[in-house]
Amino acid sequence: MRAAPAARGRSRTRRGGRLLAPVAAALLLVPACQGSGDSRKEREPDPASIQWVRVPEEDTSYVFHGLRPLQVTATSTEFLVLGVPYRGTGGLYGSRDGRTWYETGPEAAFVNHVAATADGATLAGNAPNAGTTVPAVWRSTGKGKWGPAEILAGGGPSDEVLGLARGPRGTVVVAHDGGPFGEEQPSDDSYRGESLRLWTAGKGGGFGQPHVVPCPASPKLEPQVSVLADAHGFVVSARCTDTAFASKRVVLTSADGTTWKSRPELFRGELNGAGATGPRGSVLISHPESTGEEPGLYVSTFWSRGGEEAWTAGEPMDVGRLPDRGVTPRKFQSVNGVSAVTGGYIASGRALDALHGQPVGALWTSADGRRWTKAPTGKNLFHEVYDLYGAAELDGTVIALGVGAAPDTSEGSLPDSSEEPAPTRLWIGRYGARPALDRPSGLAPFVGTWNWGHGNIVIDPEGRFTYRWRLYKDCATEPAPCDNGPEWGGKATGKLAPAAGGVLRGRLETTNRPDEEGYRRNTVVELRRAPYSAVWMTVAGRPHGIFCAGGEADARCVASHG
Repeated sequence: MRAAPAARGRSRTRRGGRLLAPVAAALLLVPACQGSGDSRKEREPDPASIQWVRVPEEDTSYVFHGLRPLQVTATSTEFLVLGVPYRGTGGLYGSRDGRTWYETGPEAAFVNHVAATADGATLAGNAPNAGTTVPAVWRSTGKGKWGPAEILAGGGPSDEVLGLARGPRGTVVVAHDGGPFGEEQPSDDSYRGESLRLWTAGKGGGFGQPHVVPCPASPKLEPQVSVLADAHGFVVSARCTDTAFASKRVVLTSADGTTWKSRPELFRGELNGAGATGPRGSVLISHPESTGEEPGLYVSTFWSRGGEEAWTAGEPMDVGRLPDRGVTPRKFQSVNGVSAVTGGYIASGRALDALHGQPVGALWTSADGRRWTKAPTGKNLFHEVYDLYGAAELDGTVIALGVGAAPDTSEGSLPDSSEEPAPTRLWIGRYGARPALDRPSGLAPFVGTWNWGHGNIVIDPEGRFTYRWRLYKDCATEPAPCDNGPEWGGKATGKLAPAAGGVLRGRLETTNRPDEEGYRRNTVVELRRAPYSAVWMTVAGRPHGIFCAGGEADARCVASHG
């Protein structure tokens, strides 16, 4: 079992799922780039120069099919994306180039936070221990490799990890002992706590006992937590809402992770959201609590600091320029995540598109954390999603993830469309020039092994293919052709060639089921590419199924269908 965002029976609140709702948790996006000194800063490119290209759905990795992104970050060797997958329990994925992705994360873990710096990454969540699950962390030991679970001292089964940050002075994990949280949780609080719990570890050191701070919370309302670690130490802020709907705001700072100070005056008494730290300093977002007159509406403020410990409020965020999409007053613009990249910062979120009455993705860049310029929405196709959930940079390549509207489920739509999740979109950017995505054509995109629950098709570089499928005949009791263990009895071969419209077309040349409809010799076979690294197969003019490159990791091609 791979890393999962929540243990069985635990509920994770959808983050950013409602237009302009207050940010429920920080996306702590830490860059892979490093640098120092004024001369280096002068040579670094401005993030505003990044040119974005949306990766076509067909070329997007299967790991993003239905993935609801939570965090996007990078070390010096790989991108890391944490999210809630569609019909799955995995959740952490890595990539070196932003195009080819693989599942990563420790076994038997329930991971819901990741924090990365150039020298590695830390995961936080819950791990099995003595018949229950308790807070734990895992540290990277190399690309795609993780150390054993480190059980956090004093943690219990009701401790829900809500924040994680890693910086020059160490790592901090923030949990609340009133979990699990969610609307379906019972109303009784017999097994609930009322406190934030902070575990810290110096760089390379271990975690001690937690620092406990009162912050009563209802089991139906997950506390909003923001965590940041930078050269000055740690900043933890939270809002807890109890069963009587009374709200408490907590802001704590520490230089060493041991001694904590209450700082309620910081950020004008507003709530904190996303934050990031990098070579040029740190950025945090704050916003006021929403009011009864305009619930869910607020104006975000960017706060930044560099060499000085004090925080400075930045200029009002740029709302964009007409006639672009999503140009609207600041109270209708929301930031989900902030990341530090070469030369500055990227903020990602959404804006209400007044003309169409729906939210669209929005992205801002800044060189200093104070002045923020909104990237064009229409030019970059950000309007194809209703939210951008994060960005990260590695060796001059930048990625961003967003989620679009759910497929049409109205009368007359395709069968079973209600089962399809909202599409996740991937962007890749480069400083100063649009990246070339190198889209292969002809046979090349189809070469390889494609699987579904009861069959597979293997295509070689010359277009020759072998198709095998399950016959549901046991060789121990029935004559051949039959299924013999992992080897499926049905077999057909042929050759495919590129045809108009980017498809492959060919015929079955050999078959061991000549009397079975759809498998006779000379039957026409057609393959067409499908979103998220899959292909649609048509035999004798009738749909035959979808085959995936991800094997068992792709839920679309594990369930029985035909």
